[in-house]
Amino acid sequence: MVSMSSRRRFFRGEVPPVPPDGVSAGSARTDGARRKKSRLKVTRIAVVLPHLPPAMDGFRIVQVSDLHLEPFTKPRHIQAMIDACNALAPDLVAMTGDFVTNHARSAGLLAELLAQLKAPCGVFACLGNHDFWSDHAVVEKALKERDIGVLRNETRRIHTGSGTLHLAGMDSRYVGHPKLHSTLADWKPGQPLVMMMHEPDVADDLAAANVEALQLSGHTHGGQLRLMGRPPMAFRRARWGKKYLAGLYNTGSVQLYVNRGIGCVGVPLRVMCPPEITEITLRSPLTHGETMLVAA
Repeated sequence: MVSMSSRRRFFRGEVPPVPPDGVSAGSARTDGARRKKSRLKVTRIAVVLPHLPPAMDGFRIVQVSDLHLEPFTKPRHIQAMIDACNALAPDLVAMTGDFVTNHARSAGLLAELLAQLKAPCGVFACLGNHDFWSDHAVVEKALKERDIGVLRNETRRIHTGSGTLHLAGMDSRYVGHPKLHSTLADWKPGQPLVMMMHEPDVADDLAAANVEALQLSGHTHGGQLRLMGRPPMAFRRARWGKKYLAGLYNTGSVQLYVNRGIGCVGVPLRVMCPPEITEITLRSPLTHGETMLVAA
């Protein structure tokens, strides 16, 4: 049961995330309906990435975000996400922050589970605001011990037999210290770039710097409670997640995808906003033109 106090705190934006199917109150029929509505969805999109070589056309990334293991998200929810990711057989997995919620005690268990993710070009992550609030050093250490690359204001070259992709990750804008200049120190204009950044509104900073990139973000949970199918008003949205809520956007030189995540905020419920993993197929502009593509 969610108390009135918790609900008031939720609408003031003061409470941490919980997962979509963590509701314990109510009848079995009601709980079943909630779980059905909150079932994990796989969203498939295709994006023309500037400067991607034709030989890398079709390179696939699976994005996951906002796992928030404990107190409400349980290992079985994480396992379901992992199974869905592995079934897609991606080339690379990108995780865009908020692995834990209020503390980092579950980071080791989460990393142990995430070690099951399979991708020939690697599994990578950036950190979110809840990771910093909890203990970012513990979260980072747990992930790295399981061979998950944590990119903190840095760019990694992803070498394939068909070419090289540049994958960058910046610290949370909310509470960390993102540094765009140092992050892109090893990247040059004209090279294909994917940026992992927890908070989506930072895309405007990249666009202002004329950085051509695909930015992958989370943070907003897609609005979580889309009553009557309507997104929450901007003043009720998370800081640095007010402008871009969910899905695919074009902002200047940046293409942005905002993943709805796995967890929830404040109340253990999602309304018309199911949890999501995203399969992103990269396309070369030399074979598909300069226009961004979106696939169902």
